This record gives sequence, structure tokens and C-alpha cells, in this order.
Amino acid sequence: MPDPSSLDTSLLRRMTIGRLIRAAREAAGRSQKDCARFIGVSSKKFAAYEDGTHEPTFIELEALAHYLNVPVHALIYEEEAKHLPQVQVNNLQTLMQLRSRVIGARLKQARMERGESLKAAAQAIGLTGGQLNAYELGRRPIAITLLERAMAHYGLRLNQLLDLGIGPIGESQLRLEQHARFDALPDETRAFIASPSAAPYLKLAMHLSKLSADDLRGLAKALRAITGDA
Repeated sequence: MPDPSSLDTSLLRRMTIGRLIRAAREAAGRSQKDCARFIGVSSKKFAAYEDGTHEPTFIELEALAHYLNVPVHALIYEEEAKHLPQVQVNNLQTLMQLRSRVIGARLKQARMERGESLKAAAQAIGLTGGQLNAYELGRRPIAITLLERAMAHYGLRLNQLLDLGIGPIGESQLRLEQHARFDALPDETRAFIASPSAAPYLKLAMHLSKLSADDLRGLAKALRAITGDA
């Protein structure tokens, strides 16, 4: 007969894994039905995974981690899940309205820097003065192709409107860009950076990057003196 304590431990592990699965799924904006379909189980069975009344296989967790774009260990161990970015937007509509005002203000700033009147800029972009004024005040969200046309008129690029690292959406966009740059690195460089033993070297590199050219020259001179190099 199984030891009752072992049964309790097994149940707690299933519940923990289920909680981690649910948190990762909700953070990714995926439904139980979507996840169940991807890993090839019924929606009822997937719901049981999250409730802790049934447990997934390791292969299913691997597939699910791939679908949710998280490390598989983040679906198994709470300590690993703590390192995942937590993006929470409590009031998305308010945030979107604020972004509309910020973008409008940047359009107006670009126009003012050119010394261009509202009427002249509107004509060049293909708008009425009233329409451009509404966009500049953030009263109306601007369509993407129209925004591209306005930015091109001012000699700017769309990525200059991104507030990377600011606010929940900006923070998530910054992480995505950082991940993309990391993925573009050579395989051996990625392997080195991901190694725990690389941490001291990376910290040193970060420190050196903050030094001025004169400080770096002084450091190089001191190292040559220590090593006896000419």
C-alpha cells in the first residue's frame, strides 16, 4: 500500500505544476483549448493538468513550453518560474489612450522642429488641418499607414516611436528585441553568455564599457606594467 505521505507529495507536485502551467498560459494570452490542441490532448484533460487532478508527461510539457515560449523548467519548478518576466496590464484601454497622446505629441514636436505650420504639414501628409490637429492632441488613434506617411514626411522612422523599457508593453518589447539580438549571436557566443561561469567576465565587460577612453588607456598601461609587456 502506498505511503500516504508520498501521495500528499505527489498531489502537491501536480498542483504546483498545474499552477505554473496556468500562469505561463495566461501570461502568453493562450486559452486552455489552444494549448490542449497544440499538445494533442482534450480540453478537459488539459484543464485537469492545471487543476492538479491529472499530470502531463514530460514530452507534453516540452511541447507546451515551446508553444508558450518559456523554458520547460519554468513549468516544473517554481524557482525557475520566478525569473520569467511578469507583464501585467491592468487597464489596457487607459494605456493605449496614453500612448496615443504620446505619439501625437511626438508628431507635433517633429512638425515644430521643422518650423512647419499645421496646414502645410497636413497638406503634405494628405490630411486636413483638423485631422492632423486631432492626431497631434491624441484625440484619435492614427492608422499605421498614415502614421508611416507622417513619419516619412518628418524624416523619421516608426521605431523612434517605441518606448522600449517604459511601461508594461514597452518592457515586453524591449525583452523581445534583446532576445532577438541574443539569437543573432554566433552559437559559441550564446553558449558562453548562457553559462553560469561567464557571469564574472560579463560583469567585468559591463564595468569596462562604462569607463572613458582615458581610463581604458590607463588600465591597459597598468596591465602592461604588471605583465612586463612593452
